[in-house]
Amino acid sequence: MALVVITSAWAAPPGNRGAGRRLFEAFARKPEDTPPQRFIPAPTPPPLPADVSPAASRPSQPPPPPPAPPLPTTWDEARTLLTGLQESALRVAIAAVDPDAAAARPTVVAKPFAPTTRAPTPAGSASSAAAAPRFNPAGTAAAPPATQRMARLRGRIAQTLATYQRRPLNTAVHTPWEVMHGFIAFGIPTKVRVGGPGGDLVNAIGWMNMGGRCRGQVMLGTDGERLVAMRGIGVQGHAAQYLAILAQCRVALNSPINLQTRSFTVADLVAEEQQACRSGTELTFTLIGLAHYLPSDATWVARDGSEWSLERLVAEEIEQPIRGAPCGGTHRLFGLSYACQRRLRAAGTLDGHYRRADRFVRDYQDFTLGKLQNRDGSFSTEWFKYPADREDDIDRKVQTTGHILEWLVGSVDQERLYEPRIVAATEFLAAALLREPSRDWKIGPLGHALHALTIYQERVWSTVLPGGIAAYHGAMKATEPAATAADPAGRPTVR
Repeated sequence: MALVVITSAWAAPPGNRGAGRRLFEAFARKPEDTPPQRFIPAPTPPPLPADVSPAASRPSQPPPPPPAPPLPTTWDEARTLLTGLQESALRVAIAAVDPDAAAARPTVVAKPFAPTTRAPTPAGSASSAAAAPRFNPAGTAAAPPATQRMARLRGRIAQTLATYQRRPLNTAVHTPWEVMHGFIAFGIPTKVRVGGPGGDLVNAIGWMNMGGRCRGQVMLGTDGERLVAMRGIGVQGHAAQYLAILAQCRVALNSPINLQTRSFTVADLVAEEQQACRSGTELTFTLIGLAHYLPSDATWVARDGSEWSLERLVAEEIEQPIRGAPCGGTHRLFGLSYACQRRLRAAGTLDGHYRRADRFVRDYQDFTLGKLQNRDGSFSTEWFKYPADREDDIDRKVQTTGHILEWLVGSVDQERLYEPRIVAATEFLAAALLREPSRDWKIGPLGHALHALTIYQERVWSTVLPGGIAAYHGAMKATEPAATAADPAGRPTVR
């Protein structure tokens, strides 16, 4: 392209040749060195209140041995698995949306790690100030403004999600890591093609939870009597990442996991991640998964003998850095936000480390919207470090904007969803993805970007994808989602 421009310039009429020469010199000149950007001041965690004790610390323990790899799956076994997969995948979906599952859910920690519980701090206690966030069970938040801009955005988001939902991944090309990032966008209804682009469509979560291989790898295996999620290239990149994504898809605690001849449930994976907690390690995805599946006052003993609670997970995570954490720190902020939402729903108010985390997250919301947004609505291509816009790198812009917006729309109060800055970011993301539906987007960033649009669509217009479950379980929505079409067992798919 540069050669064409220069040739055209030199072929211009005599009066314009000076401009052509200047253009050529501009291309030929050695670029000037630009000083590196400096990090701008970012929010810091609030101080620990005098009446809240810091999380107990224990000496670091050596890491446990890596889990043994699962037994190889033969082609005949794979064919047998595929034959029964549709029925098993249906069980996954039914269990996930069964309204009675929550009341009948099993004990999630196996002996001898049975949790003890403590009563929630009363709302009027000394550690609960009058300004502490309080749960609003009625969801009496303002409805979205009835403007043409919001109407256009609603249509664009719906079109974008529908476009990408028609593009399933396949088990021959895509790894378990990619498949799990495929179903974070659309949740339980997500399909995957078995064996290649023309293969049979099966439920993606059901396939993974039944030991199905993706590009020759499996996500789940066993170590003795334990159910474990694999770590490494092509599988989990972080501890408890798979559990966190199952939680965000609202897969039920008693949903089945069958590996070879062994039968488990998601509760067994929850118990494994509880026992794997270690102070000073990355606990971001552990917090997301356990905050979803455990009561907010649960306590337990980890494999190294240390005592844990969800509040201790929050206390550990709030002291870890945001900058430099996975995906710029967006997942850490998402975990803190989600833990606060779950606690607020259970206890009615936030206290202790939960209140610290809530204040910290709100400060980061203001910091992001006030200092890190570009003119086109996208967010900084350098995450939370400093303002930046790689205008010629749409992949990077979708990566950072998708992750940051996913956390924002999953954490801000309802009224903030209608603020021009969040609306502009959502417009940018939907337009960028819809503009190039055939682009070979990186699957991880694409999954989180689509998840951001899914959450926004649900919170603003109470629209839940067909067959799906509400993606947002926070304190407020404009209205309650209406039930969609019933599943084959006659149960509503939204609760």
